[in-house]
Amino acid sequence: MRQLTEIEKKAQVAVSKLRKETLQKGEPFMIYNKTLPKGKYYMEYPDGEMKVVTVSRQLNDFVVEEDVKPRQADLIRNRINSKYR
Repeated sequence: MRQLTEIEKKAQVAVSKLRKETLQKGEPFMIYNKTLPKGKYYMEYPDGEMKVVTVSRQLNDFVVEEDVKPRQADLIRNRINSKYR
């Protein structure tokens, strides 16, 4: 795995800070993950829930495709947190 550039490191810190602030304000945070099919994202909620969502342009909202089990959500969160350290 290649080393991150300084700008990539700064971007990771900024995203981590934004995620934390967004969740603290009681708002959900969308997480892109390249392992999900195209057009699907994780949506993390302040209460710890996580769901797989798609974007509906027709509804101008997110559509929940599936709930992420708590154990899987913890694994995803751990990966995210370790990435942004």
